[in-house]
Amino acid sequence: GALAPLLVARAVQAVGGAAALVAAFALLEPGGAAGARGRRLWLGAAVLSAAIGPALGGALTEALSWRAIFYVQAPIAAAAALTALAEPGAAGRTTAPDPRPLAAGPAIALALVSAALTAVLFLLVLLLVAGWDVAPLRAALTVTVIPAGALLGARVRGSAWARAAAGCALVAAGVLALAFLPDARLWWTVAPQAAAGLGMGLVLPALGGDLLPERDARDAARLLVLRHVGIALALAVLAPIVSQQLDAATRRAQERGIAVVLDAKLAPTEKLRLAPGLFAGVESERPRAGLRAALQRGRGDVAGGERPEYQRLSDRVDETLVLAVGEAFRTAFLVTGALALVAAVAVLPRRGRVRRPSARTALAGVAGTLVVLPVAYVALHAAFAPEPVPIRDPCQRRELPDTGGLQGFLQDRALELLDTTACRFGSSREELVLALADDQERQRYEREHGVDPTSLDALRALLG
Repeated sequence: GALAPLLVARAVQAVGGAAALVAAFALLEPGGAAGARGRRLWLGAAVLSAAIGPALGGALTEALSWRAIFYVQAPIAAAAALTALAEPGAAGRTTAPDPRPLAAGPAIALALVSAALTAVLFLLVLLLVAGWDVAPLRAALTVTVIPAGALLGARVRGSAWARAAAGCALVAAGVLALAFLPDARLWWTVAPQAAAGLGMGLVLPALGGDLLPERDARDAARLLVLRHVGIALALAVLAPIVSQQLDAATRRAQERGIAVVLDAKLAPTEKLRLAPGLFAGVESERPRAGLRAALQRGRGDVAGGERPEYQRLSDRVDETLVLAVGEAFRTAFLVTGALALVAAVAVLPRRGRVRRPSARTALAGVAGTLVVLPVAYVALHAAFAPEPVPIRDPCQRRELPDTGGLQGFLQDRALELLDTTACRFGSSREELVLALADDQERQRYEREHGVDPTSLDALRALLG
């Protein structure tokens, strides 16, 4: 239940993992007697293990628990240890004493494209599970597109410079497209994942061993350091950005959702009871799950004749939250996509390095994908994403629900009082409603606007 033991255990695991990876390279001998076969095994393990991790983790989380991810690693690592001990002659193998210098462009590209891949290997899974409330197993099945694309990309042959540049560009195209997913339907993620997975399969083999030396365990260790430094730095930089923006997005969704409820054609007694509680309990860790639970609770208290309007309200509020979550992840996807673009520039083939017309044609096609895929998703987002709910100025006159009868009359007067009060204190009426319903929101309102809204007895009484 504490963070410190987890971090210590992860540090021990990291030391063991580092030693195991370097030793595994030495045992496979990609630069020695095993030759091409050892290299194929090493590259296949490197690409597949990175690509399949999120899918396997999601399946284990859904079937058992998140702890199962760690439990399953233990027997696999133990079997690997026994296999290494049984390898004939393993104890006598050594590494070459003088490593070659790393070329600056490919080295930078390897670190940056590894950082960019965090977007599809980590951030996408976080978006699906935490942001969209997709079951871990469904999320795992969705991200199997990545290893499939990686397997295909790893089989492509040709100029290492062309493959490296094309791979970085495809990763960039896929990640940038993820920044503009129109809504929470999973099939929107397929094309960006396929592009990023294909790029991953192209770039990692092209950089590791072709453009950057990987003859022995020391070379392999240097490349592993480059890859994991890129991944660690990306996570260290992006995690607080995503966390802060997810908090801000949740708050934005709360206010927009309150606006939807207040403008709905529901009976006043239903609406004014529903509005404060609907969003006050939505947690930013899994905002859509909290919203769905709140909507389900509210559904049972709505009269039968109000159910169709309540369903329309529920759909609109859900769309509002999904839109806000997408906005929260957009910066991270744009940053990691830009990193992959810089990586592509770092290994862009110089004149004379790509002589075959087929390679030049392939590069031109990848360049087209780099432009077309993100632009297409920007257009799809503009066409299919729901319109954001406007937070209107309470000082300006607006249309009232006017549901009729005495209750409708009282509702309209309550909304007018909300607007008048919010205008006087310089807030939106949605902020005011949240502050009346939740103690943390009340404290925030008092800090920002200098007044405790719960002291407004007449307003509280009218809102019930």
